[in-house]
Amino acid sequence: MNKLIISGRLTKDAELSFLPNTGTPKMIYTLAVERSYQKDKKNKKVDFINCEAIGKHCENLCQYVNKGKLVLVEGELNIDTYDKDGETRKYTKVKVDKLEFLAGTKNDEAGPGENNQTFQPSYEPPRGLDPNGFQAIDDDEIPF
Repeated sequence: MNKLIISGRLTKDAELSFLPNTGTPKMIYTLAVERSYQKDKKNKKVDFINCEAIGKHCENLCQYVNKGKLVLVEGELNIDTYDKDGETRKYTKVKVDKLEFLAGTKNDEAGPGENNQTFQPSYEPPRGLDPNGFQAIDDDEIPF
């Protein structure tokens, strides 16, 4: 299984292009991702991850994928090869399946509903259940 989930800040605005034979939209961007464990807190290590999304949704989404925004990316890691001056080189990128906006840029003021979008379940638990989904049962009703 090839599954990758990372969060980081966009290093620049996304670039929109179209695939040559099909005209399918393609969006590329780069994330700056801090490494999670570091002994030296002053000199944080950052990896720059190239990302690519392909599909019709890229045309509309591209205007919101701007420099400095904190995003979560879910996808698969791809290692492609290309030839430069007779030498084969490797290029690592993430083929994006899902993009989620976590916050605006560092300099943005939080507007209503813009930052830290949270998941709200779209269902109501059945009546008679507590918030964790357990139903209260009398001790006398337990068969053991």
